[in-house]
Amino acid sequence: MIQDARGLLEVRDLRELIKNIARIYIEEEDPPDPYPVIRFAGKTYRGYEITGDNLKTFKPQPHWNRVAAIDASVKVLFNCGSYKILVSKVAWGFWRGYFREKTGIFPIRTKIVWDKVEAAEWLLKIELEAALKVLEELEADDILLLDRSLAVIPVFKKKTRLLMEELARKAGNKDVILAGIVKSSKLKLNTGGSLIGHLIYLAALEGVEEPWYYYPLFDTLPTWYYGDIVVAKLDPYADEAFRIDVSFYSLIGRRIREVLGKIAYTQDPATPGYPYPLISVHKLSLFADEELERIREKVSAFLQDAGVLNKFMKTVRSSTFKERKLWGITG
Repeated sequence: MIQDARGLLEVRDLRELIKNIARIYIEEEDPPDPYPVIRFAGKTYRGYEITGDNLKTFKPQPHWNRVAAIDASVKVLFNCGSYKILVSKVAWGFWRGYFREKTGIFPIRTKIVWDKVEAAEWLLKIELEAALKVLEELEADDILLLDRSLAVIPVFKKKTRLLMEELARKAGNKDVILAGIVKSSKLKLNTGGSLIGHLIYLAALEGVEEPWYYYPLFDTLPTWYYGDIVVAKLDPYADEAFRIDVSFYSLIGRRIREVLGKIAYTQDPATPGYPYPLISVHKLSLFADEELERIREKVSAFLQDAGVLNKFMKTVRSSTFKERKLWGITG
């Protein structure tokens, strides 16, 4: 007899779930120190064992250097089934210490993409192009913040990798601090658990009540990484810690503590734990429904002039223009 079990959990699944989670966190009574790992394409990069020795505190460092930030949003303009038409807005801003000087938006970009990899690479590419333009206005000891890691995975094209290399090299030549802050890190431990979650737990266990960072994590990183990785909690009262990639060039003649101190100084009291310049440009980069509607109408007008609008509209499976996130790519 089939019973209505809405809202109830399957007991077998629940037992298996608990067993697997417990295996991650309780392998034995006295487990060895875990270590971070990066796995890609069958290759594993092992980091140092996680111990309290590399958990250090720091203080925000007041400064009067310029801080520039870049962020981009991406939305699906038309869903055409086998392909999608994307629209992206890249916002920029300059601050002096934590006082805003100016902000703006680059011309809105559009592109046809056929899969998630192409979409992700396109978004990275236009952000790097924007960062190179912003870099022109920066000087020695200024800071350039990106809302992403300083890595270009091997499945991306060589041209994209060269753009990241160019940005890192030019920032290094100008002695500008280049850093990428990752809001959602997938870094894991060899146990399968979250690296950042474990470090937050470790800091609480150690009774740390100041901003803290954990470094170093890796001795060797993949060649497609353009910065060293540090995990930091920029404010003791914030709930989150973040992965921060600091360009290898930026660490020539600088200590990681100095870099983090300058970045931590850019926090807003209303949003502790995350640099305000990145929050500001993120908000500026977002599309409003009305704005997307105007862009759709403009694109439709050009398609009408080209004589293909009627055929095109037959392939569009989504006639609504509500904001949507593209396959897990946030913006």
